[in-house]
Amino acid sequence: MHEFSAGWKIVLTAMLGVAFSGTNILLYSVGTLAPELSNTFGWSHGAIQLGSLISIIVTLVSLPIVSILSDKFGVRIVTLCSIILASISLFLHAFLSDQIIFLYLLVGITAACCAGTLPLTWTKMVTSWFHERLGLALGLTLLGTGLGGALLKPISAGLIAEFGWRGAYVGLALLPLIVVLPLVLIWFRTPEAGEAPTIEDQPTIAAGSFAQVLADWRFWAIAIAYLPIGFAVPGLITNMELVLGSSGGSASVVVIAATLFGVFVIIGRIVGGYLLDKFNPSLVGAILILSLSLAFVVLSGENLSASMIILAIALAGFGTGVEFDVLSYLINKIFGPALYNKTFGAAMAVLYLGAAFGPVTFGRTFDAYGNFDAVLIPTAIAVAIGSLLIGSLFRSLSNRQVRILKRP
Repeated sequence: MHEFSAGWKIVLTAMLGVAFSGTNILLYSVGTLAPELSNTFGWSHGAIQLGSLISIIVTLVSLPIVSILSDKFGVRIVTLCSIILASISLFLHAFLSDQIIFLYLLVGITAACCAGTLPLTWTKMVTSWFHERLGLALGLTLLGTGLGGALLKPISAGLIAEFGWRGAYVGLALLPLIVVLPLVLIWFRTPEAGEAPTIEDQPTIAAGSFAQVLADWRFWAIAIAYLPIGFAVPGLITNMELVLGSSGGSASVVVIAATLFGVFVIIGRIVGGYLLDKFNPSLVGAILILSLSLAFVVLSGENLSASMIILAIALAGFGTGVEFDVLSYLINKIFGPALYNKTFGAAMAVLYLGAAFGPVTFGRTFDAYGNFDAVLIPTAIAVAIGSLLIGSLFRSLSNRQVRILKRP
Protein backbone atom coordinates (compact mmCIF):
# COMPACT_ATOMS: atom_id res chain seq x y z
CA MET A 1 0.00 0.00 0.00
CA HIS A 2 3.04 2.26 -0.49
CA GLU A 3 1.20 4.08 -3.28
CA PHE A 4 -1.62 5.11 -0.94
CA SER A 5 0.77 6.25 1.76
CA ALA A 6 2.20 8.70 -0.76
CA GLY A 7 -0.90 9.54 -2.77
CA TRP A 8 -3.88 9.50 -0.38
CA LYS A 9 -4.01 13.31 -0.33
CA ILE A 10 -4.31 13.34 -4.11
CA VAL A 11 -7.16 10.82 -4.01
CA LEU A 12 -9.03 12.70 -1.27
CA THR A 13 -8.69 16.03 -3.07
CA ALA A 14 -9.77 14.54 -6.39
CA MET A 15 -12.72 12.73 -4.77
CA LEU A 16 -14.05 15.94 -3.21
CA GLY A 17 -13.26 17.81 -6.42
CA VAL A 18 -15.47 15.43 -8.37
CA ALA A 19 -18.20 15.52 -5.70
CA PHE A 20 -18.44 19.31 -5.59
CA SER A 21 -17.53 20.20 -9.15
CA GLY A 22 -19.85 22.66 -10.82
CA THR A 23 -21.00 19.98 -13.25
CA ASN A 24 -21.91 17.59 -10.45
CA ILE A 25 -23.67 20.34 -8.51
CA LEU A 26 -25.92 21.20 -11.46
CA LEU A 27 -26.51 17.55 -12.32
CA TYR A 28 -27.69 16.52 -8.87
CA SER A 29 -29.52 19.72 -7.92
CA VAL A 30 -31.60 20.08 -11.09
CA GLY A 31 -34.20 17.63 -9.78
CA THR A 32 -34.98 19.94 -6.85
CA LEU A 33 -34.36 23.27 -8.60
CA ALA A 34 -36.28 22.58 -11.83
CA PRO A 35 -39.72 22.51 -10.14
CA GLU A 36 -38.90 25.80 -8.42
CA LEU A 37 -37.93 27.42 -11.72
CA SER A 38 -41.05 25.99 -13.35
CA ASN A 39 -43.29 27.35 -10.60
CA THR A 40 -41.63 30.77 -10.67
CA PHE A 41 -41.39 31.33 -14.41
CA GLY A 42 -43.87 28.84 -15.89
CA TRP A 43 -41.20 26.94 -17.84
CA SER A 44 -41.98 23.35 -18.84
CA HIS A 45 -39.88 20.44 -17.60
CA GLY A 46 -38.67 19.72 -21.13
CA ALA A 47 -37.69 23.36 -21.71
CA ILE A 48 -35.60 23.38 -18.53
CA GLN A 49 -33.95 20.07 -19.46
CA LEU A 50 -32.97 21.58 -22.80
CA GLY A 51 -30.33 23.40 -20.79
CA SER A 52 -28.62 20.04 -20.28
CA LEU A 53 -28.25 19.67 -24.05
CA ILE A 54 -26.65 23.10 -24.27
CA SER A 55 -24.36 22.24 -21.37
CA ILE A 56 -23.16 19.06 -23.04
CA ILE A 57 -22.56 20.72 -26.41
CA VAL A 58 -20.40 23.38 -24.74
CA THR A 59 -18.59 20.64 -22.80
CA LEU A 60 -17.85 18.79 -26.05
CA VAL A 61 -16.25 21.93 -27.46
CA SER A 62 -14.37 22.62 -24.22
CA LEU A 63 -12.87 19.16 -23.70
CA PRO A 64 -10.12 19.40 -26.37
CA ILE A 65 -9.22 22.87 -25.09
CA VAL A 66 -8.92 21.59 -21.51
CA SER A 67 -6.77 18.69 -22.71
CA ILE A 68 -4.39 21.05 -24.54
CA LEU A 69 -4.22 23.50 -21.62
CA SER A 70 -3.57 20.65 -19.14
CA ASP A 71 -0.66 19.40 -21.23
CA LYS A 72 0.77 22.92 -21.60
CA PHE A 73 0.23 24.47 -18.16
CA GLY A 74 -0.37 21.44 -15.94
CA VAL A 75 -3.51 19.96 -14.43
CA ARG A 76 -3.21 21.96 -11.18
CA ILE A 77 -3.38 25.41 -12.81
CA VAL A 78 -6.28 24.42 -15.05
CA THR A 79 -8.20 22.96 -12.11
CA LEU A 80 -7.69 26.03 -9.91
CA CYS A 81 -8.92 28.42 -12.57
CA SER A 82 -11.91 26.22 -13.34
CA ILE A 83 -13.03 25.99 -9.69
CA ILE A 84 -13.07 29.78 -9.31
CA LEU A 85 -14.83 30.46 -12.62
CA ALA A 86 -17.38 27.67 -12.03
CA SER A 87 -18.34 29.13 -8.65
CA ILE A 88 -18.84 32.58 -10.17
CA SER A 89 -21.04 31.20 -12.93
CA LEU A 90 -23.12 29.16 -10.45
CA PHE A 91 -23.60 32.30 -8.34
CA LEU A 92 -24.99 34.17 -11.35
CA HIS A 93 -27.88 31.67 -11.57
CA ALA A 94 -29.38 33.42 -8.54
CA PHE A 95 -30.22 36.39 -10.81
CA LEU A 96 -32.24 34.50 -13.43
CA SER A 97 -35.26 36.31 -14.91
CA ASP A 98 -38.34 35.00 -16.69
CA GLN A 99 -36.53 34.95 -20.03
CA ILE A 100 -35.41 31.33 -20.41
CA ILE A 101 -32.72 32.39 -22.87
CA PHE A 102 -30.75 33.68 -19.88
CA LEU A 103 -30.91 30.22 -18.30
CA TYR A 104 -29.52 28.70 -21.48
CA LEU A 105 -26.80 31.34 -21.67
CA LEU A 106 -25.75 30.77 -18.06
CA VAL A 107 -25.83 27.00 -18.48
CA GLY A 108 -23.46 27.30 -21.45
CA ILE A 109 -21.09 29.64 -19.59
CA THR A 110 -21.11 27.35 -16.56
CA ALA A 111 -20.32 24.30 -18.69
CA ALA A 112 -17.28 26.05 -20.18
CA CYS A 113 -16.09 27.19 -16.76
CA CYS A 114 -16.54 23.70 -15.26
CA ALA A 115 -14.63 21.88 -18.02
CA GLY A 116 -11.40 21.98 -16.02
CA THR A 117 -13.00 20.09 -13.13
CA LEU A 118 -14.34 17.18 -15.17
CA PRO A 119 -12.97 13.68 -14.45
CA LEU A 120 -10.32 14.24 -17.15
CA THR A 121 -8.22 16.49 -14.92
CA TRP A 122 -8.79 14.69 -11.61
CA THR A 123 -8.06 11.21 -13.00
CA LYS A 124 -5.02 12.42 -14.94
CA MET A 125 -3.39 13.48 -11.67
CA VAL A 126 -4.37 10.22 -9.95
CA THR A 127 -2.87 8.10 -12.75
CA SER A 128 0.46 9.86 -12.23
CA TRP A 129 0.55 8.70 -8.58
CA PHE A 130 -0.75 5.11 -8.89
CA HIS A 131 -0.14 1.93 -10.86
CA GLU A 132 -0.61 -1.29 -8.86
CA ARG A 133 -3.62 0.14 -7.00
CA LEU A 134 -4.81 2.34 -9.84
CA GLY A 135 -8.26 0.71 -10.02
CA LEU A 136 -8.94 1.30 -6.32
CA ALA A 137 -7.51 4.83 -6.49
CA LEU A 138 -9.76 5.68 -9.43
CA GLY A 139 -12.73 4.07 -7.69
CA LEU A 140 -12.18 6.17 -4.58
CA THR A 141 -11.65 9.29 -6.67
CA LEU A 142 -14.76 8.84 -8.74
CA LEU A 143 -16.97 7.83 -5.85
CA GLY A 144 -17.11 11.60 -5.55
CA THR A 145 -20.00 11.43 -8.02
CA GLY A 146 -21.91 9.18 -5.62
CA LEU A 147 -20.89 11.29 -2.65
CA GLY A 148 -22.18 14.32 -4.49
CA GLY A 149 -25.38 12.49 -5.34
CA ALA A 150 -25.95 11.54 -1.71
CA LEU A 151 -25.21 15.04 -0.37
CA LEU A 152 -26.18 17.56 -3.04
CA LYS A 153 -29.84 16.62 -3.35
CA PRO A 154 -30.60 17.09 0.38
CA ILE A 155 -28.28 20.12 0.53
CA SER A 156 -30.07 21.81 -2.36
CA ALA A 157 -33.49 20.89 -0.93
CA GLY A 158 -32.48 22.31 2.46
CA LEU A 159 -31.14 25.50 0.91
CA ILE A 160 -34.36 25.96 -1.07
CA ALA A 161 -36.49 25.43 2.06
CA GLU A 162 -34.42 27.92 4.04
CA PHE A 163 -33.46 30.59 1.49
CA GLY A 164 -35.51 29.93 -1.65
CA TRP A 165 -34.11 28.81 -5.00
CA ARG A 166 -32.07 31.99 -5.51
CA GLY A 167 -30.39 31.56 -2.14
CA ALA A 168 -29.83 27.88 -2.97
CA TYR A 169 -27.78 28.84 -6.03
CA VAL A 170 -25.65 31.13 -3.88
CA GLY A 171 -25.06 28.39 -1.32
CA LEU A 172 -24.24 25.81 -3.97
CA ALA A 173 -21.78 28.24 -5.60
CA LEU A 174 -19.85 28.51 -2.34
CA LEU A 175 -19.32 24.76 -1.96
CA PRO A 176 -16.36 24.39 -4.40
CA LEU A 177 -14.64 27.45 -2.90
CA ILE A 178 -15.02 26.24 0.69
CA VAL A 179 -14.48 22.49 0.28
CA VAL A 180 -12.28 21.96 -2.77
CA LEU A 181 -10.19 25.06 -3.51
CA PRO A 182 -8.10 24.95 -0.27
CA LEU A 183 -7.21 21.28 -0.81
CA VAL A 184 -6.15 21.88 -4.40
CA LEU A 185 -3.94 24.77 -3.28
CA ILE A 186 -2.29 22.67 -0.55
CA TRP A 187 -2.12 19.09 -1.87
CA PHE A 188 -2.93 18.80 -5.58
CA ARG A 189 0.38 18.48 -7.47
CA THR A 190 2.39 16.12 -9.64
CA PRO A 191 4.63 13.62 -7.80
CA GLU A 192 8.29 14.29 -7.22
CA ALA A 193 10.99 11.66 -7.68
CA GLY A 194 10.39 8.67 -5.39
CA GLU A 195 6.83 9.63 -4.47
CA ALA A 196 5.07 7.59 -7.15
CA PRO A 197 5.78 4.55 -9.35
CA THR A 198 8.63 5.17 -11.76
CA ILE A 199 8.40 4.19 -15.39
CA GLU A 200 10.34 1.01 -14.57
CA ASP A 201 7.57 -0.01 -12.17
CA GLN A 202 4.93 0.28 -14.86
CA PRO A 203 4.22 -1.67 -18.06
CA THR A 204 6.64 -0.67 -20.79
CA ILE A 205 4.50 1.13 -23.34
CA ALA A 206 6.16 2.70 -26.35
CA ALA A 207 3.95 5.73 -26.86
CA GLY A 208 2.97 6.36 -30.45
CA SER A 209 0.81 9.09 -31.94
CA PHE A 210 -2.78 9.97 -31.23
CA ALA A 211 -3.55 9.07 -34.84
CA GLN A 212 -2.59 5.48 -33.99
CA VAL A 213 -5.07 5.53 -31.13
CA LEU A 214 -7.84 6.64 -33.46
CA ALA A 215 -6.92 3.82 -35.86
CA ASP A 216 -7.12 1.18 -33.09
CA TRP A 217 -10.40 -0.79 -32.98
CA ARG A 218 -10.19 -0.94 -29.19
CA PHE A 219 -10.56 2.81 -28.88
CA TRP A 220 -13.72 2.71 -30.97
CA ALA A 221 -15.08 -0.27 -29.04
CA ILE A 222 -14.71 1.78 -25.86
CA ALA A 223 -16.04 5.00 -27.40
CA ILE A 224 -19.11 3.40 -29.00
CA ALA A 225 -19.85 1.49 -25.79
CA TYR A 226 -19.92 4.74 -23.84
CA LEU A 227 -22.29 6.51 -26.22
CA PRO A 228 -25.46 4.85 -24.79
CA ILE A 229 -24.00 4.90 -21.28
CA GLY A 230 -23.54 8.65 -21.62
CA PHE A 231 -27.16 8.92 -22.75
CA ALA A 232 -28.56 6.73 -19.96
CA VAL A 233 -26.86 8.02 -16.81
CA PRO A 234 -27.63 11.78 -16.98
CA GLY A 235 -31.04 10.99 -18.46
CA LEU A 236 -31.91 9.00 -15.35
CA ILE A 237 -30.21 11.27 -12.81
CA THR A 238 -31.77 14.52 -14.01
CA ASN A 239 -35.24 12.94 -14.17
CA MET A 240 -34.91 10.47 -11.30
CA GLU A 241 -37.75 11.74 -9.15
CA LEU A 242 -40.14 11.68 -12.11
CA VAL A 243 -38.94 8.27 -13.34
CA LEU A 244 -39.43 6.70 -9.91
CA GLY A 245 -42.78 8.38 -9.46
CA SER A 246 -44.07 7.20 -12.84
CA SER A 247 -42.98 3.65 -11.95
CA GLY A 248 -45.30 3.68 -8.96
CA GLY A 249 -43.12 5.06 -6.19
CA SER A 250 -44.78 7.12 -3.49
CA ALA A 251 -43.33 10.50 -2.54
CA SER A 252 -41.55 9.07 0.50
CA VAL A 253 -40.14 6.10 -1.46
CA VAL A 254 -38.91 8.42 -4.20
CA VAL A 255 -37.01 10.59 -1.70
CA ILE A 256 -35.44 7.54 -0.03
CA ALA A 257 -34.53 5.87 -3.33
CA ALA A 258 -33.05 9.05 -4.83
CA THR A 259 -30.84 9.44 -1.76
CA LEU A 260 -29.84 5.76 -1.77
CA PHE A 261 -28.76 6.09 -5.40
CA GLY A 262 -25.72 8.07 -4.30
CA VAL A 263 -24.93 5.45 -1.66
CA PHE A 264 -25.04 2.65 -4.23
CA VAL A 265 -22.82 4.67 -6.57
CA ILE A 266 -20.25 4.93 -3.76
CA ILE A 267 -20.41 1.17 -3.16
CA GLY A 268 -20.06 0.56 -6.89
CA ARG A 269 -16.99 2.78 -7.05
CA ILE A 270 -15.19 1.00 -4.21
CA VAL A 271 -16.15 -2.54 -5.20
CA GLY A 272 -15.55 -1.87 -8.88
CA GLY A 273 -12.15 -0.25 -8.25
CA TYR A 274 -11.04 -3.19 -6.12
CA LEU A 275 -12.18 -5.71 -8.74
CA LEU A 276 -10.44 -3.81 -11.55
CA ASP A 277 -7.10 -4.39 -9.80
CA LYS A 278 -7.82 -8.08 -9.17
CA PHE A 279 -9.51 -9.35 -12.33
CA ASN A 280 -9.65 -8.65 -16.05
CA PRO A 281 -10.95 -5.05 -16.20
CA SER A 282 -13.02 -5.57 -19.34
CA LEU A 283 -14.93 -8.43 -17.72
CA VAL A 284 -15.47 -6.45 -14.52
CA GLY A 285 -16.63 -3.41 -16.48
CA ALA A 286 -18.96 -5.42 -18.72
CA ILE A 287 -20.73 -7.10 -15.80
CA LEU A 288 -21.17 -3.97 -13.71
CA ILE A 289 -22.30 -1.82 -16.64
CA LEU A 290 -24.84 -4.53 -17.52
CA SER A 291 -26.45 -3.84 -14.14
CA LEU A 292 -27.35 -0.36 -15.46
CA SER A 293 -29.22 -1.98 -18.34
CA LEU A 294 -31.11 -4.26 -15.96
CA ALA A 295 -32.10 -1.22 -13.87
CA PHE A 296 -33.86 0.35 -16.85
CA VAL A 297 -35.67 -2.92 -17.53
CA VAL A 298 -36.97 -2.98 -13.95
CA LEU A 299 -37.98 0.70 -14.04
CA SER A 300 -40.03 0.11 -17.19
CA GLY A 301 -42.57 -1.79 -15.09
CA GLU A 302 -45.73 -0.24 -13.67
CA ASN A 303 -46.85 0.10 -10.06
CA LEU A 304 -43.56 -1.23 -8.73
CA SER A 305 -43.27 -2.08 -5.07
CA ALA A 306 -40.87 -0.16 -2.85
CA SER A 307 -38.48 -3.12 -2.81
CA MET A 308 -38.38 -3.30 -6.64
CA ILE A 309 -37.72 0.43 -6.87
CA ILE A 310 -34.85 0.10 -4.40
CA LEU A 311 -33.53 -2.88 -6.42
CA ALA A 312 -33.61 -0.81 -9.60
CA ILE A 313 -31.80 2.06 -7.89
CA ALA A 314 -29.18 -0.34 -6.52
CA LEU A 315 -28.53 -1.75 -10.00
CA ALA A 316 -28.41 1.75 -11.51
CA GLY A 317 -26.06 2.93 -8.76
CA PHE A 318 -23.66 0.04 -9.30
CA GLY A 319 -23.64 0.62 -13.06
CA THR A 320 -23.13 4.35 -12.68
CA GLY A 321 -20.50 3.67 -10.01
CA VAL A 322 -18.06 2.19 -12.53
CA GLU A 323 -18.86 4.48 -15.46
CA PHE A 324 -15.73 6.67 -15.40
CA ASP A 325 -13.62 4.20 -13.41
CA VAL A 326 -13.67 1.60 -16.16
CA LEU A 327 -13.17 4.21 -18.88
CA SER A 328 -10.17 5.78 -17.18
CA TYR A 329 -8.65 2.42 -16.27
CA LEU A 330 -8.99 0.98 -19.79
CA ILE A 331 -7.58 4.10 -21.45
CA ASN A 332 -4.57 4.20 -19.11
CA LYS A 333 -3.79 0.48 -19.34
CA ILE A 334 -4.27 0.08 -23.10
CA PHE A 335 -2.98 3.36 -24.50
CA GLY A 336 -0.59 4.49 -21.77
CA PRO A 337 -0.09 7.64 -19.67
CA ALA A 338 1.64 9.67 -22.39
CA LEU A 339 -1.53 9.77 -24.49
CA TYR A 340 -3.99 9.75 -21.61
CA ASN A 341 -5.26 13.33 -21.87
CA LYS A 342 -6.05 13.19 -25.58
CA THR A 343 -7.40 9.62 -25.57
CA PHE A 344 -9.54 10.02 -22.46
CA GLY A 345 -10.76 13.39 -23.72
CA ALA A 346 -11.76 11.89 -27.08
CA ALA A 347 -13.62 9.02 -25.41
CA MET A 348 -15.35 11.46 -23.07
CA ALA A 349 -16.39 13.55 -26.07
CA VAL A 350 -18.32 10.55 -27.42
CA LEU A 351 -19.79 9.92 -23.96
CA TYR A 352 -20.92 13.53 -23.71
CA LEU A 353 -22.41 13.33 -27.18
CA GLY A 354 -24.77 10.72 -25.76
CA ALA A 355 -25.23 12.78 -22.62
CA ALA A 356 -26.26 15.76 -24.73
CA PHE A 357 -29.50 14.03 -25.67
CA GLY A 358 -30.22 11.97 -22.54
CA PRO A 359 -31.83 14.53 -20.21
CA VAL A 360 -33.75 16.35 -22.95
CA THR A 361 -35.03 13.08 -24.48
CA PHE A 362 -36.20 11.84 -21.10
CA GLY A 363 -37.79 15.23 -20.38
CA ARG A 364 -39.54 15.46 -23.76
CA THR A 365 -40.80 11.88 -23.39
CA PHE A 366 -42.39 12.73 -20.06
CA ASP A 367 -43.94 15.92 -21.43
CA ALA A 368 -45.45 13.97 -24.34
CA TYR A 369 -46.68 10.81 -22.60
CA GLY A 370 -46.64 11.49 -18.86
CA ASN A 371 -44.25 8.55 -18.38
CA PHE A 372 -40.89 7.21 -19.61
CA ASP A 373 -41.96 3.90 -21.18
CA ALA A 374 -40.91 4.92 -24.70
CA VAL A 375 -37.30 5.57 -23.67
CA LEU A 376 -36.49 3.05 -20.92
CA ILE A 377 -36.39 -0.25 -22.88
CA PRO A 378 -34.49 1.11 -25.92
CA THR A 379 -31.96 2.61 -23.52
CA ALA A 380 -31.63 -0.73 -21.69
CA ILE A 381 -30.90 -2.51 -24.98
CA ALA A 382 -28.33 0.08 -26.07
CA VAL A 383 -26.49 -0.08 -22.72
CA ALA A 384 -26.44 -3.90 -22.90
CA ILE A 385 -24.76 -3.66 -26.32
CA GLY A 386 -22.23 -1.26 -24.80
CA SER A 387 -21.54 -3.81 -22.06
CA LEU A 388 -20.77 -6.45 -24.70
CA LEU A 389 -18.35 -4.08 -26.44
CA ILE A 390 -16.48 -3.53 -23.18
CA GLY A 391 -16.36 -7.30 -22.71
CA SER A 392 -14.86 -7.70 -26.21
CA LEU A 393 -11.59 -6.26 -24.83
CA PHE A 394 -11.12 -9.35 -22.63
CA ARG A 395 -8.29 -10.86 -24.69
CA SER A 396 -6.51 -7.53 -25.07
CA LEU A 397 -6.31 -7.17 -21.28
CA SER A 398 -5.67 -10.79 -20.33
CA ASN A 399 -1.97 -9.91 -20.10
CA ARG A 400 -1.70 -7.05 -17.60
CA GLN A 401 1.64 -5.98 -19.16
CA VAL A 402 -0.14 -4.27 -22.05
CA ARG A 403 1.95 -2.98 -24.95
CA ILE A 404 0.09 -1.62 -27.92
CA LEU A 405 1.52 1.42 -29.63
CA LYS A 406 4.80 1.66 -31.45
CA ARG A 407 6.36 4.65 -33.04
CA PRO A 408 6.08 4.60 -36.82
